[in-house]
Amino acid sequence: MTYGESGLDGTVDRLLNDHAEVDASAEGALDNLDQFHIGGAEAVDRLIPTLALAPGDTVLDVGSGFGGPARQIARRTGQSVVGLDITPAYVDTARDLTARAGLGDRVRFHAGDIADYRPDAPFAAALTMHVQMNVQDKTTWFHHIAERLTPGAHLAIWDVCQPDDAAELHWPMPWSLDGTDSFVVPAETLRTRIEDAGFTTTEWMNESAWVQNWITRTFADGLPEGPSLPMLLDDGYTRLINYATALTDGTLEVWRGCFTKDAG
Repeated sequence: MTYGESGLDGTVDRLLNDHAEVDASAEGALDNLDQFHIGGAEAVDRLIPTLALAPGDTVLDVGSGFGGPARQIARRTGQSVVGLDITPAYVDTARDLTARAGLGDRVRFHAGDIADYRPDAPFAAALTMHVQMNVQDKTTWFHHIAERLTPGAHLAIWDVCQPDDAAELHWPMPWSLDGTDSFVVPAETLRTRIEDAGFTTTEWMNESAWVQNWITRTFADGLPEGPSLPMLLDDGYTRLINYATALTDGTLEVWRGCFTKDAG
């Protein structure tokens, strides 16, 4: 199982104790640790406007990982966010980091599958970042997301796709250690699956050039200083290097999308 890390709370404690200069309550202080997707906090900023949030809205983050995007959205917009993830250890870590950040009143996390999740009320918007690569039946999965949203709600995605003629991937990758739980598809296939689930496309853009520029800027002087995400993942640095290489040589692409839930 790819997402089988354990003892994460202890690792986070050790990393933050080793870097006493990090103020977990400061905006952006944990960005290198809690953003489980390429593009980091800057990628989340590219999604926030497409959520079209209004005062009092609550956002659903599907596959919330360590909670970085959820906390960032809460800080930037002032709205509440609920994160959902299938890995209990990730949820525990997300809760811990959220408490350290002082955002427990606006950001909550649940452990479980979207298919089984029953919120008290439908959400005004949702996002998912680097999750569907592990989902084989994408239409059903996105349909479950649609069922948790109000009609007209916006869904923002930031996800990995693979060109039709791309070379084979080199494992491990951030979402799969050996490829057995990886279901990466071409961008148009993914868009069609989302539309089949009850959404209309508002925006669908290849962000690979932006991502390549981000990689160049971010790692120009080597790995960022301080606690970082690969330190929390099994074989984390190899996974990051393989992913960055595939994005740079065109074996993988990153697409950003905004979709609106159909009224029917």
